[in-house]
Amino acid sequence: MLSVSRSHVLLVQAVSVSLLLLCLTNVAAGQTPVTAGYRDFSYGTTGLATPTGEKPESKLWFNDGVWWADMFHDDAVTSAQANHIFRFDPATQSWIDTGTVLDDRNTSKADVLWDNATQKLYVASHIYSATGTTTIDSAKVGRLYRYSYDPATKTYTKDVGFPAVINQAITESLVLAKDSGGTLWATWVENSTVMISHTTGDDTSWVPGYVLPTPNPHVNIDDISSVIAFGGNVGVIYSNQVTTKIYFAVHAVGTADTAWTEETGLPLGIGTETADDHINVKTDDSGRIFAAIKTSQIGALSPVIELLVRSTTGTWSKYVAGTGADDHTRPIVLLDTTNNQVYIFATAPEAGGAIYFKKSSMTNISFPTGLGTPSISSTSDVTINNATSTKQNIDSAMGILVLASDSNTHFYLHSNLSVPGSKNPIVSSFTPVFGPAGTSVSVSGSRFTGTTGVKFNGVDALGFTPVSDSLLSAIVPATTTGKITITNAFGTGTSTTDFTVTGVVPQITSFTPTTAIAGTSVTITGVGFYEASAVAFNGTHAVFTANSDLQISTKVPAGATTGAITVTNPQGTATSSPFTVIVAPTITSFTPTSGSKRAAVTITGTGFTGTTSVLFGASAATFTVTNDGHISTTVPNSAKTGKITVKNAAGTAVSTGTFTVRK
Repeated sequence: MLSVSRSHVLLVQAVSVSLLLLCLTNVAAGQTPVTAGYRDFSYGTTGLATPTGEKPESKLWFNDGVWWADMFHDDAVTSAQANHIFRFDPATQSWIDTGTVLDDRNTSKADVLWDNATQKLYVASHIYSATGTTTIDSAKVGRLYRYSYDPATKTYTKDVGFPAVINQAITESLVLAKDSGGTLWATWVENSTVMISHTTGDDTSWVPGYVLPTPNPHVNIDDISSVIAFGGNVGVIYSNQVTTKIYFAVHAVGTADTAWTEETGLPLGIGTETADDHINVKTDDSGRIFAAIKTSQIGALSPVIELLVRSTTGTWSKYVAGTGADDHTRPIVLLDTTNNQVYIFATAPEAGGAIYFKKSSMTNISFPTGLGTPSISSTSDVTINNATSTKQNIDSAMGILVLASDSNTHFYLHSNLSVPGSKNPIVSSFTPVFGPAGTSVSVSGSRFTGTTGVKFNGVDALGFTPVSDSLLSAIVPATTTGKITITNAFGTGTSTTDFTVTGVVPQITSFTPTTAIAGTSVTITGVGFYEASAVAFNGTHAVFTANSDLQISTKVPAGATTGAITVTNPQGTATSSPFTVIVAPTITSFTPTSGSKRAAVTITGTGFTGTTSVLFGASAATFTVTNDGHISTTVPNSAKTGKITVKNAAGTAVSTGTFTVRK
């Protein structure tokens, strides 16, 4: 099925290993060490010649201690061609075909996003075209695939309702991100215009693609865009060869679709660089943006490959990673936040040849001159190009896996570099993910030999046993929902997700907002919400969703009044401090009933909490809400005899009587 280059014996061994361990069907063995890196298998000629492109997209992800990839499967026996999920075997430096189909369109490319918190794999797949255009062909639309991962069988299963339709376009690239609120975003260039879309309600529903609402969304037909979530924001970075600049548009999560702010990332200051359509972007834990880009400069000493860095305050800086003499192209950036290192991988020469990398401190950025260190190079494959890797930041457990392809020989190649790191335990996953005190939990990871302590949300486990260096069992103590930590002589490893402790009396620690009208969304934070059966606002029951054991999403119900929020589960009820419900105001009286300008007036009624304006006729007055039933105000200078009006978010009250303005 797959063209390989190691001996028959090694091929049989690789197949045997895959069948024994994974019961999977296809093996891409035969990784031959070459000048640098490893030569993988042939992806044939029935698909695209450059399956590891495009520049802003990622084809790899790391999950459950293993690297995975979106790779093209070309079966010469069955004539089946499709993109499959492949699993990397570091022992043999080989790719194992899991048989799980991603997209069966042989001219499609994709961007993959692994969400560890939900254990979901997202794949944004599109029919490739060097020039993005609208399509009316339903078989060629941009698609979103979503898969659930089973750590017991190490398999991915496509979720019901997928693929969903992202856009009606064939494009050069289609890039995906997930913001802090759980919304998915996608961007692409269509008809020389930067487009954006996002999910609404769930992952299957997308708003119609719309033009990025910034001053410069209309670009060259060859330009590209990428999207990234950072902090509480979403950013779209795109090249514009019409204006010769690279722009970065910022959108705060939860704001209107039209609320975008445009920044210029290139050129900076007195720089003369002009934009090219090469962009790859990452973010660190603090929210800094790192973008590997290519300029259109051609001079031997001119900056061609640059790293653009946006600080958390929105200030941009640039650093040269390659000049015209180096002839680099198609750069990607990877961040090792553990060791404070930034890596850039790029092709040289521009027409294809080998993959080189450079690295620098993320604090004092300075890349060495020259081509860099060879990462992937082969005497059999002399037009290697299109390096790709992961959206994730790397660490010592992952190492750095980079995949590339040769458009002439139609072979995949990869490099697998180690990353310096500590000897701390690494917690990859655990099962079950919830249970009461006394539950036995199996924890998977590495470096468990010599474990000295296990804690659940800071409380010592009732007991633990290291079964092997990669498997440990522990007993849940009397505690609340939180992370699992494992400690050895070198340090502590922490799970990325919470273990949910059931059988706990609920507690409410906070809620936001604290004041609102009926129908407003409210987030409640606390513990013991996993088994929640009821949420009420001062006794009025509300519809709610337990997002986790620590958070509930709800809405202020109709008819609710100011008072405590309660959350009930089988173990008891939690009661919060008062939540203020804004209701429509009423005016029962005001005194005096007449007065000159700037005279003091007291308004009596109900529902004055949250008042946004007080009017004498059509003139706005300054005011102070003394309490829910009283407002102190002053007759404005422009006031004329007329009604008094009080407004808040829930409604408007108009007095029955008239206030007389005396001259």
